[in-house]
Amino acid sequence: MATQPETPSIASAPPLTTAGRRSLLRQGRGGPKSRRSETLAAYLFLLPYLLVTGVFLVFVSLYGIGLSLFKVDIGFTTPEFVGFHYYQVLFNQLSDVADSDFWISMINIIKFVVVIVTFQTLLALVLAVLLQNSVLKKRPTLRGVFRTIFYIPALTSSVAVSLIFLWFYNPNGLFNYLLSLVHIPGPLWLEDPFWALPAIMILNIWTTGAAFMIYFLAALQDIPQELIEAAEVDGANRFQAFWNITLPLLRPAIFLVVALGTIGGFQMFDQVFFMTNPPGSPLNSTLTPLLEIYNEAFQNNRFGSAAAMSVILFAIILVVTLVQRRFIDTGQNA
Repeated sequence: MATQPETPSIASAPPLTTAGRRSLLRQGRGGPKSRRSETLAAYLFLLPYLLVTGVFLVFVSLYGIGLSLFKVDIGFTTPEFVGFHYYQVLFNQLSDVADSDFWISMINIIKFVVVIVTFQTLLALVLAVLLQNSVLKKRPTLRGVFRTIFYIPALTSSVAVSLIFLWFYNPNGLFNYLLSLVHIPGPLWLEDPFWALPAIMILNIWTTGAAFMIYFLAALQDIPQELIEAAEVDGANRFQAFWNITLPLLRPAIFLVVALGTIGGFQMFDQVFFMTNPPGSPLNSTLTPLLEIYNEAFQNNRFGSAAAMSVILFAIILVVTLVQRRFIDTGQNA
């Protein structure tokens, strides 16, 4: 009687050698040619972005650094190499900051960044938590409507928002009318040196807080609910669960929001340009570095000096961002 040939089992098969494993991995991945094709395709898709980044970011940055070493009077004289003269002038002005528009603008923007980053981060986090944990969570359609409403200020043109707030800040505008209802005299928002910068801060907190809400909302949705439920089973109330579990897990999102808010705050220009007359008034209380750079380049026609200011501003933003990265733990090894 004929017997069936015995089929070798997996257990009885000889173990694979290192060369055999590499061969199987190459077959599974499609081989070297396939990997080269995938890499080429990836770079082709990235090419438009890399070109834009190279031309409008890398090249322009290097050109600006080089421009800061020359005395440039566009259209009138040949550029003259002056080395670090403009940097020396700017740092010498630190001895009397009150007479330097650039360092006055830097003090203004530091105050501005500290206030708006703090309050826009808190506002964004509160809005995200309310949307995540409120009754809207059980109604996705209604939740999407409210999320869209909150996000509208971030989508609106800054020029349009500035014009709307010009009416709000008018002596007979909305804000002073609301204050008059509780018998509080309204200030001259954009004409008083004490209130002008806070008025711009309020505008920016309102517009950017809603935008950063989306970042926090996405981060909250990625937090495993099992951790929150386990904490509640152990006796933690909602505040304790939020403080000890949710907030530490939100640190990467917090760093992102703080860093983006800081960079955007240091680059504030358009609101001051459209809402104050002349821009930066009254008494330079709303003067910002970008506005001073604009004035130095296009009004005083000193592009080399303006480029040096830009380099210093970039260095300050870089240092501040690195400090934030150092002290806001993102859950990764620094």
